[in-house]
Amino acid sequence: MKRYYKFILFLAFIFFCGFLYSQQASSLSGEEILKKVDDNYVYDTIKYNGIMEIDLGKRKLKKEMQAVASGTQNAFVEFTNPEDRGTRYLKINKDLWIYFPSEQQTVKISGHLLKEGMMGSDVSYEDALESGSLADKYSITLLPDEKVDNRNCHVLDLNAKVKNVPYERQKLWVDAERFVVLKREMYAKNGKLLKESKTLAVKQFGTRWFATEVFMEDKIKKGGGTTFIMTNVEFGIELPADQFNMRRLGR
Repeated sequence: MKRYYKFILFLAFIFFCGFLYSQQASSLSGEEILKKVDDNYVYDTIKYNGIMEIDLGKRKLKKEMQAVASGTQNAFVEFTNPEDRGTRYLKINKDLWIYFPSEQQTVKISGHLLKEGMMGSDVSYEDALESGSLADKYSITLLPDEKVDNRNCHVLDLNAKVKNVPYERQKLWVDAERFVVLKREMYAKNGKLLKESKTLAVKQFGTRWFATEVFMEDKIKKGGGTTFIMTNVEFGIELPADQFNMRRLGR
């Protein structure tokens, strides 16, 4: 009888701990959860080496690059793999230019080209230009928590409240401890799933948790998706005053 009583107390303790966790998790609003995600991804400057592994179905491509960025507004990328060596991207706010070394020509990406995949990948130019807080563009509904890769996640359902967004609806699974998006689904206005991304690796930089490997799959086109890997990541670096300048594209 005494052993049975101890077992009941143990079950009650486990239930109570679970109840406390659920109460703590639900105490955060959707806006507060996104704010914590932003805190991880907002930086003054960043520098990294990147690899894009693109599965086109019948063939696979590997793109290598060096990149620097200032916040989410400005970025400069130079490809270093033999096939694309010298190809450069410059992003300034909502504008994006590409320099092609073989033609020595600079092209601004706009209009329908924004929907195209960058270097044939599942990441569109429109995705690359996306900046600013999602809370400013989407209304947020907090759904019951779920698990992704055995990690507790807050689930957010986002619906566009402004017109100039690439996706009418998004669904995010946010790591409840590290506040990194572990899974994301992106939908069209008619409810069709367009893209899905999954975080494959997360690293800690000081107090910041940051996704360093992400897989994205375009659900419309045929292929096996794109894996993006970041290495040698550095935050808070000094950049030249003219780093994000058109003159750098053709150098």
